[in-house]
Amino acid sequence: MGWKLLAVVLAASVAGCGGLPASGPPARAIVGDENPNAAKAPYAVVAIDAKVTNVTSNYRAPSFSTFFKVTKARPDIRLAVGDRLQVSIFEAGAEGLFSSSNSKATQIETVVDDQGQIFVPYVGAVTAANRSVSDLRATIQRSLEDKAIQPQVQVMVLESLANSVTVLGDVGKPGQVPVAISGVRVLDLIAAAGGTRDKTFETRVILRRGNQVATAPLEDLFDHPEENVPVRPGDTVLVTNASRSFTVFGATLNRSEYKFDSRRVTLAEGIARAGGLNDSLADARGVFLFRFEPDSIAKQVSERAITAPDGTMVPVIYTLNLRDPNGYFLAQMFDLRDEDMLYVANHPSAELGKFLQILSPLINTATTVATLTTRFSK
Repeated sequence: MGWKLLAVVLAASVAGCGGLPASGPPARAIVGDENPNAAKAPYAVVAIDAKVTNVTSNYRAPSFSTFFKVTKARPDIRLAVGDRLQVSIFEAGAEGLFSSSNSKATQIETVVDDQGQIFVPYVGAVTAANRSVSDLRATIQRSLEDKAIQPQVQVMVLESLANSVTVLGDVGKPGQVPVAISGVRVLDLIAAAGGTRDKTFETRVILRRGNQVATAPLEDLFDHPEENVPVRPGDTVLVTNASRSFTVFGATLNRSEYKFDSRRVTLAEGIARAGGLNDSLADARGVFLFRFEPDSIAKQVSERAITAPDGTMVPVIYTLNLRDPNGYFLAQMFDLRDEDMLYVANHPSAELGKFLQILSPLINTATTVATLTTRFSK
């Protein structure tokens, strides 16, 4: 009787084995063995190989060079209302309007007024706004030719808010930086603002020009000179911290969120930070990386045509087999990205172990009942 009871208990327990506690789906549920709808799933499953590592590692998000086409390095500097100027007038003789026995030049500081004009003695009001410095200088000099002795004119911009770039965020000296006629690039601008406060691999630069906004990691400006674009008067640059992280779930020794401690973190390093695979639970064939990929990358790594929910990002599950020695080399070449999710599935034998742990008290109880039944039947 006791053994019949044990058989009934075993049958019921086996039937409920699929409901055992687990930290996530088994590998076969992800790759399709237990998922009849895998071919229609709204995500792509891609095995990591040399081609995949090359495609994903070489990807760079659209950055400054994409949004701000460089037509010329030098900005078109124009004078504007509020600019503070210094006009220097030189004469050949000592008895001129602007010269004396002590000096052959006169320096005049002036500000472009709300009408866009400046006042120059013996010339009067001169329009300065929306003109170049050289154009204004030539106009003043021509106006003085019949009044001064062989006049020569020099115009210097002492201060120009209109021809400046605003730098904000995590820099040494936030504020406005004037744009030189020779041109200023993003890295020059950051250096002029006192440099960054954070580590370079954790720093992001945001450039706004009119209604256009683009973002680039600071280190991209070093590694890819085409991203170090010239700034223009009126631009705004925001330097901000952009720490990145990835999360680890499943059969590893330490499941947690991990921050990037360098610019490049590989899949192998990510697994190592989580303590490696749990020998008692992990399925070495079931290492998965969940990521949203740009449509352009998804089309290169997956044969399935997946339509992105928002038209730009495609959910992709990358798979890695660490029972194959080559898998470790691939893990060293595959770069993690911000917000990646790493999951290691349980081995099927681990599920059996859980089942036996649950079953053990039942077996002991059934054995005791069978023993007592046999004893009393005698």
